[in-house]
Amino acid sequence: MRIDEISIFLHVIIFCLIKGVDGALRCYSCMSRYYGVTWEFAGYSQIYMEPRAFTDNCPDPGRRGSQVPYVYCDDHFNCVTLVEELQIGVGAVGYIRGCWSNVFQHGFNKTGAVGQLRTEEVCHKSNLSQLIADSSGTRESKIHVCSCAKNLCNGQPNSALPSSSTFFALVIAQFFAYKLISG
Repeated sequence: MRIDEISIFLHVIIFCLIKGVDGALRCYSCMSRYYGVTWEFAGYSQIYMEPRAFTDNCPDPGRRGSQVPYVYCDDHFNCVTLVEELQIGVGAVGYIRGCWSNVFQHGFNKTGAVGQLRTEEVCHKSNLSQLIADSSGTRESKIHVCSCAKNLCNGQPNSALPSSSTFFALVIAQFFAYKLISG
């Protein structure tokens, strides 16, 4: 009987690691400081919903001490990360992180690549103009977009993949469950 209880306990832990405990998905909500400085001037307010923070820590929100805020996505849609090659200098990159429904608020073509990001864990590389429904006034820039469905998963460099710590925890839990069940 003890082995059954331990097995159930391990399965609950695995379920919590995969789905999250609170039901609503938590996603980092930030944009690189550049977007905040040029919010009205460059027209970003016409494209994106304003995040919880414009910060230099948006490239690595999970880093210790970064204090990047998160939001709850109660609509059951994914977290997203956008990495845009900015047209302000050589190698300039802007980061945008948030819930799918908050980031893709104004004027995005919600079918195709953007629509797929809503519920599937995928990454796409495209031009910003390909993601916007009426892209006539949109400047051209390359953008890498990823979506994921785990708490704070959009803080990882490749947000479509599970973190190594989650993967390691799942492997260890399965190993112990197998050892307990097999005797």
